[in-house]
Parts: sequence; structure tokens; C-alpha cells
Amino acid sequence: MRVVLIGRPGSGKTTLFNALGGARPKTPHAPGEEGAVVSVEIPDPRLEWLRDLHSPRKYTPARIEFGDLPGLPRGEARGKAELLAEIRNADGLLLVVRAFRDPSYPYQDPEPGPLAEARAVREELLFSDYAILHGRVERLEGSLKKPTKTREQDERELAFLRRLLHAVEEEGKDLREVPMSKEEALLVRSFAFASQKPVQVVVNAEEGRGPDDPEVAALLAAFPGALHLHALLEEEISRLPEADRAPFLRDFGIAEPARARLIRTVYSTVGLRSFFTTGEDEVRAWTIRAGESAVEAAGKVHTDLARTFIRAEVTAYEDLRAAGSWREAKARGKLRLEGKEYVVLDGDIVHIRAGGS
Repeated sequence: MRVVLIGRPGSGKTTLFNALGGARPKTPHAPGEEGAVVSVEIPDPRLEWLRDLHSPRKYTPARIEFGDLPGLPRGEARGKAELLAEIRNADGLLLVVRAFRDPSYPYQDPEPGPLAEARAVREELLFSDYAILHGRVERLEGSLKKPTKTREQDERELAFLRRLLHAVEEEGKDLREVPMSKEEALLVRSFAFASQKPVQVVVNAEEGRGPDDPEVAALLAAFPGALHLHALLEEEISRLPEADRAPFLRDFGIAEPARARLIRTVYSTVGLRSFFTTGEDEVRAWTIRAGESAVEAAGKVHTDLARTFIRAEVTAYEDLRAAGSWREAKARGKLRLEGKEYVVLDGDIVHIRAGGS
């Protein structure tokens, strides 16, 4: 699963990428250049508590990949088509918009401000989807003027794509807002539309410009779930030795770096969830997609466990934490057996019972 950082040149996108990846040198990019990628652990206090409970020989958090792409320029520019193609190939998007002043990085948009910038980037992605849809609709209309072996299938596709085109052109909707059947979702998967990607918006504000700043507040209201942070401060924190971080955070009155909250939020926004396996050998977080079943979760651990699955022994993390120990959780009846179709929830502690185990 790869989430790419996108935004206008000068939005602080690469600074935030460096903060996400830890102590890394700044890596500015130009359109057409390949961006950097970093694999990041998901900060999870639940997993840390389980580690302290079991004192295992191995401790393995979940991970997610972030990619840093060049800034998305306004209007026509060299390498923009390639950049949009990279965006379409991502699993999710982290849109960084600026709320700071820096003469070294002039605003590209005619109406500077975080809300206008976020809307402008969204419109660029929507227009790229419109161009793909329009081109495909025109080709289908042309092919249907003559008999073809796939006429019935092409007619269904054309009707569906016209509906998408109307949603984009007339209603200004992102394609992820358009209801689709399973068959329709499968049909559009190959197009990899940019506006179908899950998006997490982040406003990168200068120091002293908080969420109650009028311009920042306007963006946070327009994009529910958007986060506010100061990327330069987060980068400075990420470069500190581990022993120096706690005193630094106390001095700034910060409970935890915004980086940790951002990573967890992105993980959830792109539809990922964690379940845990525990024991003396290893305490580990496993990544699944929201809505996946117990047998699918078993397959993440090992394909043989999915093949020979009998049932799953499940305990909610919150129940174990409240009980304080496995013995007490069992006494309270918090360990339950679930079948193949059980939908694994975020934070479930799962032990797979399989044939031969």
C-alpha cells in the first residue's frame, strides 16, 4: 500500500515527507523526476501495551509506504502528464496545502490561501479524470456506429461512463462519491481515476498559525477530517535523537508529534486496519483492509492457515486492556470463537485455529 504526497510546489510537501521518514536529507524534485519512497511504522499505543504485557522476543508494528512526488504545477507544464499518471498509480493521496509565507516559494495560484489551493489541486485531479472519461466515451460512441462482437458489453460500459462523466462535468463530484456496483467498480479499476483515490488533506501552517486562524479554519471546515500541523517543526522533531525528543516535546507542550497522528489517520483513511497476534515469540500487527474476514486475515499470517482454517479465537484489545491479563479476560468471557465469515475489526487480537495446529 503506497500513499503519495501531492501538492503545489512550495507547499512543504517534501519537508513533511522527510518528517514522516525520520532523519532524511531534503530531496526536492522537479516534474518528470522519480520521487523518493519510505516505509514507515504505524505508531500504535495498543501494540506497545501488548509488547509490555508479553515481553516478546520480537516486536513487529504494521507499516505503510509514503512516496514523495514532485509538486503539481498549475496549468500546462513539462512532465505533468507523467506526474498525474504516478498519482493514478498510488493507493491513496496525502494532499499538503500551505498556510505559511515564504518569499522563496511564491504562490502559484492567483488566489493564495489554503482553501483555494486545496480546491485548485482537487480540480486538477478531477479534470484529468474528465479527460480520460471523455476520450473513452468518444471511442465507444465511434465503435458502436458499426457492428461489433462486444456491442452489448460496450453499450453497458458507455452508459456507465456517461453517468460518471455527468457526475464529474455537471455535478463536480469526485468519482469516489459516485455509487457503484461491484461490477462497475471492477470495470473502472483499470482506469485508476485520481479522484477515486482516498485523500487525506493536511494544512501545513507556520508556527503560531493554529486551527482557529480564519483561513485554516475555512479549509478544515470544507474538508472534514483534514489535519493541521507545522511540517518544519515535525521534521526537526524527527531528526532529534530518541532520548532528546521527550524533553523537546514537553518544552513545546506537545503530547505526541503530529507525525504519529497523521500516520495513523492516513492508515485509516486509505481503508487499512490492524489486527494483532501475541505471544512470547512475537507481538505483531498485521494489516488488512476494512471489511476483510477472519479467513482472509489468516491468509495474511500464512497461506496455509487460510487453507486449513477452522476458527479464530478473538479478543478485542479494549477488553483485554480493561481486564489487565489474559486470565482475567477469559474469566470475564471476553475470548470468543468466530468462523470464516467473521469481519475482523481494528484492534482485534486473533489466534487462528487451523488443521494441524
